[in-house]
Amino acid sequence: MSANITLRLDEKTLSRIKHLAVDRNTSVSAWVGDLVTRTVAELDGFAPARKRALRVMADPVKVDDASTLGREQAHGR
Repeated sequence: MSANITLRLDEKTLSRIKHLAVDRNTSVSAWVGDLVTRTVAELDGFAPARKRALRVMADPVKVDDASTLGREQAHGR
């Protein structure tokens, strides 16, 4: 189900958005809707990834300084 919203934008921004929509062969409504949908999906994926990263950072892997790889070893030469 879709619902309509009203946006208040200055004329310069609206003009730019209209040109962007035309460049993409779409309407302003479809362009803005796609932008909002992609942004929400990105943010929804960000929160779980952040939690995983923080969990990993809380328990770092110990690295022995004596076994530091040299350039040749790191690149498998």
